[in-house]
Amino acid sequence: MTRSKNGISPEVARKLAAVAEEIREIVYGDEAFPEWGTRFAQIEDQGMDIGLELGRLFMEQSVLEQAKHTPDDALQNDGETASLDEKHPLPSKLETPAGEVQWNQPKTRLAKARRDFFPSGQSTRD
Repeated sequence: MTRSKNGISPEVARKLAAVAEEIREIVYGDEAFPEWGTRFAQIEDQGMDIGLELGRLFMEQSVLEQAKHTPDDALQNDGETASLDEKHPLPSKLETPAGEVQWNQPKTRLAKARRDFFPSGQSTRD
């Protein structure tokens, strides 16, 4: 079986293989394969839809969790430490090839500067 050169670790590749098998059972039933005569194009379309949704969910879950764990050094701006405003996060969304990813960015307030501050660290576009 030919493997694509995608840069994922062997551990992730093994887990994805197990997940793919489980998803085939959900999509195709107990036998876990499409009915005889199903065109490859249909299997390809299903596979791509599933893969893109997995990718979209991976990205969305990643940025959701990252935003919940703002490091202290990200709160530093112009010699002032910003305070987190957990009641008013900034809803964010980004269109990716896999679909829209949504999350809440942490919003902070710089008291001396009297302005809101959004700690970004690395951009989501890097």
